[in-house]
Amino acid sequence: MSPFTSAPFAPTDQQVADLLAWFAEYDALARKNDVEAMADQALFPLTVISHDSAGERVTQQWDRGTFVQAMGAATDGPQPELENHREPHFLSADLAVVVTTTVIRGGGDVQYMRYADVMAKAGGRWRFTSMVQAGWGDMMREYFGA
Repeated sequence: MSPFTSAPFAPTDQQVADLLAWFAEYDALARKNDVEAMADQALFPLTVISHDSAGERVTQQWDRGTFVQAMGAATDGPQPELENHREPHFLSADLAVVVTTTVIRGGGDVQYMRYADVMAKAGGRWRFTSMVQAGWGDMMREYFGA
């Protein structure tokens, strides 16, 4: 399939709804700390990109075991109240980049975080192939190597 088209790809309302439904399901799994089911939603190896406290990029390829370990630690314990605002950017019917802005409320404080997921269809189902989020590089290096 040629990457050249006569017009930019414009998803249907149903295609957008299907992708956002995938995220709603994933969010529910994260709230339940069901990291094995969360891992079922990925295509491995998963590319994880961040930067460290010095502003240097950190990129790793995670296998399923590494993902389960990292997400288990991230979702362990009480979860704060999250409000996710997602902006899907479709490259085609089967490829998308989704930028999420999350509002985190807890203890009277409000914090924000933004990240991106690169999504691809496999077997007719959406899967994430990359996670991109600032600020996790020190942890990534400490626990999972350079």
